[in-house]
Parts: sequence; C-alpha cells; structure tokens
Amino acid sequence: ITQHLRHYSEPVFQRYIVRIIFMVPMYSICSFPSLIHPSQAIYWNTVRDCYEAWVIYNFMALCLAYVGGPGAVEVKMHGFVLLPSWAAGTCCLPPLPVNGRFVRYTKQMALQFVLVKPILAALTLILYSTGHYTEGDWAPDNGYLWITIFYNLTYTVALYALLLFYLGTHELLAPFKPLLKFALVKAVIFLSYWQGLFIAIATSAGAIATTEEGTNLQSWLLCVEMLPAAIFMLFAFPWSEYVVAGGNISGGNITHAISIRDVVTDTVHQFAPAYHDYVLYSDGTRKQATPPKTVRTRTFVAGRSRL
Repeated sequence: ITQHLRHYSEPVFQRYIVRIIFMVPMYSICSFPSLIHPSQAIYWNTVRDCYEAWVIYNFMALCLAYVGGPGAVEVKMHGFVLLPSWAAGTCCLPPLPVNGRFVRYTKQMALQFVLVKPILAALTLILYSTGHYTEGDWAPDNGYLWITIFYNLTYTVALYALLLFYLGTHELLAPFKPLLKFALVKAVIFLSYWQGLFIAIATSAGAIATTEEGTNLQSWLLCVEMLPAAIFMLFAFPWSEYVVAGGNISGGNITHAISIRDVVTDTVHQFAPAYHDYVLYSDGTRKQATPPKTVRTRTFVAGRSRL
C-alpha cells in the first residue's frame, strides 16, 4: 500500500487497488481484537463485513477502469453476446449482449450489496442489543436466521455480477492478468464468509461446544489466512509497474485513495430515477453540438399527478 501511494502514477487504477489491498489489514485488525475479546466480536465483525462490501464495489470499478469504462465496452465489444452456459453458470439467463446496458446492470448488482450491507449491519446491532440476535441460533424467532438468508441473497447477486462482468469482458481484461486478481479477491471474501457460516452450522450441530469457541475459531483462522493473502496480493497487484522517478507519498495521494466521493457519485448515477440516459463516456473534447455517447435504459421517473 505504501509503495502504491509513493508511486501514485495511475490514480484511476491505484485508487481502487489501494482500497482492495487494505482488505488484508482490515480483516486482521478486526479479527485479532475479536480473538482477544470474544464478547466484542460482533462489533468488529460488522466493521469487517461492511468493508467486504466496499471491496466488491472497488473490484468492479477497477475492472471497469481497466477496460476503459462503459463506453469502451460498448464500442470494443459491439456484437458480442454472452450465451447461456452450464459451465459458466449462465444457463438460466437469456443471451446477453455485452454493451452499455450490460455494464450498468452488472454495476447495479454489485452496488446493491454496498447499499444493503450497512443496513443489515445496523439491523444486526439493533437486534443484538435487544436480545433478538444470537450468533449461530437458527430458530425462526431469532434475527440471525433471517439476516443470514437475506445476506446470502444480496451477497450472491454481487458476486454473480463480478462473474458476469468477467465473462463478458475477459478479452479486454486479458492484458491486465485478471485471473489471479479475481481468484484472490473471491477467495478472501467468498471463502471467509462460507467458513464462518460452516462454523456457525457446526456450532448449532454440537460439533463446536459454544458460540464463543466458534467465534474464536473464525477469528483465529482469519488471522492465519491473511498472511498468505498478503503475499499473494504482492503478485496480484504489483506496485513495480507504476514506479516513477522521485516518487513520494503526499497527502493528495492518500486523500484521493480514501475519498468516497466516487462511490457516492457512481451510486447516484446508477440508481437515480431521473437518469433516463446512462452516459457511457464523454471525454470533454467533443463539440457542443455533438452529444456524449449514451444508452437508454428502463428507469422509473415519477410523473405529475393529474387533478
């Protein structure tokens, strides 16, 4: 992270890279206190899970930056159709043209998790404080069951969006060696989640004595697993390709990397009802009479009521 900030020569890419790499220390920072003080684990786990959603968005944004943005997908992938396939997990979908609409829909699928996860986290803490949430308790009158089900749905949709985007744009992503990046990010996020869910099931089945022991096991495993994850990050997101002479860490680099202005703007752009036309690109060099490239999508705009 330090070296990326020191050689911040490609801010469009490195902003997202820094955020993704920070997933490793974030998981470690949250898991270690949970191991030391299991009674506080739910609070640390909530912070970790929210950052998990943040990583999914930033990985999608990084891939989109790699391919040159939605406009590049519209132009370079013109005529390409993602066909239904059992092997790719798209067997239940119709043929999908890889165009501006495809980009917008996959981004919406990823962004919904970023929006829903903090809400689920707040709801979890509220239910926990009122005694209606117990980790590993699958009873219908316990909030854990319903939050886990809903979390699974929104989580699966977000990860599936990443898969669809990769399948649709893998030719454009090829120069950036995306396979290791995809595998690493999905392994850390996906496997850590299912690991925790398996531990919760094992606890409820009696294979693990208490919920606290299950929480400790999950925290310990994450602390151990973050070491190989950190090593693989060096190969998946190398800083050497961004080296420039006289590189130094500046406040501007750090501010740019941690600013959330981009995700706020992106969320509004993706979901705002007033956006009839989804702007694919506009480089600012067009003449005023030439409109930017857009694609019309089905968005809802409330009409005026008639008296």
